[in-house]
Amino acid sequence: MKIVTKSFLRYLLRRRSLSILQLMGIACGVAAAVGMAFSSQTALSGFSQAVEFLKGRATHTIKRPAGPMDENILTRIMRDPAVEAFSPVIDRRVRLPEGELIRLLGVDPFLDRAVRPAFARVSFTERGSLKDALSFLLDDKSIFMGARLAGKLNLHPGDEVKTSRGTFHIISTFPNPSGEPLIFMDIAKAQEIFSLRGEVDYVDLILKDPKEFRARWSQGFVIESSRQHKAALGDMLKAFRLNLEALSLLALFVGIFLVYNTAMFAVISRRRDAGILRSLGATRAEIVVAFFAELLLLGMLGGGLGGTLGYFLSRFLTALLNTTISSLYFFLQTTPPGWSWSLIFYGVFLGCGASLLGGIFPLLELVRTDPVKAMQGRIASSEGKARAWKVALVGLAVLALSLVLFSLSSTHVYFGFGGAFCFLIGMSLLTGIALIVLGPLLRQLLGYLGGLPGKVAAGNIQRNLGRTAVAVAAFMVALSMSVGLGSMIGSFRQSLLWWMDSQLKGDLYIAPSAEVEVPEKFYEEIQFVEGIGGIDTYRNVQILYQGVPIRISAVNPETLQKFTRFGWLQGGNENWDKVKKGAVIVSESFYRRFGLGAGDSIILEGIKGQVELRIAAIFYDYTTEHGLIMIDRSNYMKIFGDRTVDSLAVFIDPKNASRRKVIAEVRNKALKWKLPVVTQEELHGNILRVFDTTFAVTRSMRILAVIVAFFGIAGAILVLFLERQREFGIYRALGFSAPQVAYVTLMEGLGMGLLSFLLCIGVGTGLSLVLIRVINLHSFNWTIFYYPAWEPYGVTAGTAFLASIGASVYPIWKIWRTYPQMQIREE
Repeated sequence: MKIVTKSFLRYLLRRRSLSILQLMGIACGVAAAVGMAFSSQTALSGFSQAVEFLKGRATHTIKRPAGPMDENILTRIMRDPAVEAFSPVIDRRVRLPEGELIRLLGVDPFLDRAVRPAFARVSFTERGSLKDALSFLLDDKSIFMGARLAGKLNLHPGDEVKTSRGTFHIISTFPNPSGEPLIFMDIAKAQEIFSLRGEVDYVDLILKDPKEFRARWSQGFVIESSRQHKAALGDMLKAFRLNLEALSLLALFVGIFLVYNTAMFAVISRRRDAGILRSLGATRAEIVVAFFAELLLLGMLGGGLGGTLGYFLSRFLTALLNTTISSLYFFLQTTPPGWSWSLIFYGVFLGCGASLLGGIFPLLELVRTDPVKAMQGRIASSEGKARAWKVALVGLAVLALSLVLFSLSSTHVYFGFGGAFCFLIGMSLLTGIALIVLGPLLRQLLGYLGGLPGKVAAGNIQRNLGRTAVAVAAFMVALSMSVGLGSMIGSFRQSLLWWMDSQLKGDLYIAPSAEVEVPEKFYEEIQFVEGIGGIDTYRNVQILYQGVPIRISAVNPETLQKFTRFGWLQGGNENWDKVKKGAVIVSESFYRRFGLGAGDSIILEGIKGQVELRIAAIFYDYTTEHGLIMIDRSNYMKIFGDRTVDSLAVFIDPKNASRRKVIAEVRNKALKWKLPVVTQEELHGNILRVFDTTFAVTRSMRILAVIVAFFGIAGAILVLFLERQREFGIYRALGFSAPQVAYVTLMEGLGMGLLSFLLCIGVGTGLSLVLIRVINLHSFNWTIFYYPAWEPYGVTAGTAFLASIGASVYPIWKIWRTYPQMQIREE
């Protein structure tokens, strides 16, 4: 047993180049899976830490259904027997000159110390002095700043920081495990700064008897437990988390596919050695153990290296995920995952598992093969073709299973994920048949490009289906991911452009930023500017509907009916007539999430109790996947008692001859009120920048998939080179020069790359449709329209060409160096 195993392991040292390629293939595949899994886990766990830090000891929060609440309510809360402690909060945003948003919490330092004792202890007891405490209370601009933010801005206690709400004086810093840029201010000063005299945003509570408290405060208020709050925020991330899991699984799939490719090559390339050992008396069990030892060694070394590479990759991906979550949901700045030996163990587990999975089927076939036949080293072409047909039948069965899973995806998106993987696996199993069918075409094409060497290369690809089919399948899957993800991103971008051109039609947008609100006096002032065709007063807030966080927007239906062309699932702009009469319209995501459409009723919690509203129509929307309700502003104020205006969209008649003059006048008035103004083009550009940032992680996975597949096709070409020493001797005897033999190898690489690209056109297009019409639809509840474009295919074709040439470089160099010494050897 030891002798047989040692002979197998010595092979790894004798074939160092192939061993290194196999190790790198396993390592890259494992690194892609480990990096994505650990970075997503770190980002989502950081979200939990942020929520727990900001809530402190609070068990519940009370607030109005929408908008701020009258602070006179605090007297009633203080007298309620169920309340152990409470703290009113102003929760707003300010912007730094560099453009970064900072969260500002206005709190009462005396009441808040019971709710957030950690902050109070650090700020006033351990690190603060009596002078600092008095300054916090008496100085209009005094703040406490998070230590990480202060370090980032290179600020210290005693320094000043300029913001969109004036210059603040830093009296102390505090540790902020949430990572969010955060400052605390006395609540009375915050009310002055944000023009909220007599109002607070919400009240954090510590309740002794939540049930009794809810019974007394149910009408006109929303009471949310800390657990519900965390679950609601977690629900906001649900679709995003599902897509992270999908990317992780795709990375794992490509990685395991490549490891399978590598392990299968390790088994197949040893057929002749196994035949010799069997003829010398080695048993089948000894051969199996020796092969498993080799596969486990490759899996352990490659998996360990992959776990290490995955650690560095996770640091890069964590930064991308932080940016994406901050752009779409709420600020998140988690620290990249630290080093852990679990990364190595996880990588070794994946590497060994995939290696054994990849080697078990060819190994079983090998031990069943007659030793004399195994000594021939190769599988005859006819056997390769027969096996390809058998494998194709299995592939068709897997494709049928994928269709069944797709039909069930409406019940849960995980069925859609399963269907996508089955689709890729099924199409991979059809690769052998595709190579047989495309063989004559490939022979003609390579013959035209390379003459006799090209025809020889095409014949080699056909005769070695056991090696080439798996390499082409692995490369095809990676290229299909590139095409599928690229087409999905491109289609989403085009759908977003269509949506913006139909819905965001204002000439000017005043105060479109999260930290600025529009004073009603300013709105009343610009109404009288001559030449303005209409003004949409926009208010967008988060509310709870059936315990789920959604958004509600107060708008001016008359203006939107006149100047915009919403995308409706049914009907047209006449739907606004019903909104003017008190109905609402809902987004497609709301319709798909709750199953409520045109003609149905919804019940909202208002300040005077529940209000029933009729749904007039459904519109396409990409602002939130959680659901959006649009309502007439007058009806919104009646239900929620909230007069806040977040932003204004100013519409000017395109036929107005003095259009530029009107725009300049509105802009000047806004600047006098210190309100930011952007044009339609600037707003669209800002949205597209957020979109591009959001898909940075997806683009990274496209690159990783191609890198992983590169090692697969490089390994396939190198295995073909190592197995054909005798053929090269025949080529030399027939008069082939070293450049001609090198050209044969180059044509083989280009041929496999070309076949992979041709197959990925169909598979990648199918994958993009799956991602668009199944995965995204059931994850985000919105429709992405498929827009065919040449860019994903052009980029993928260039990638396939360069990867094929790159994978051929080392085998060509080996040929150039060793070909003159090759001779025909008699067996």
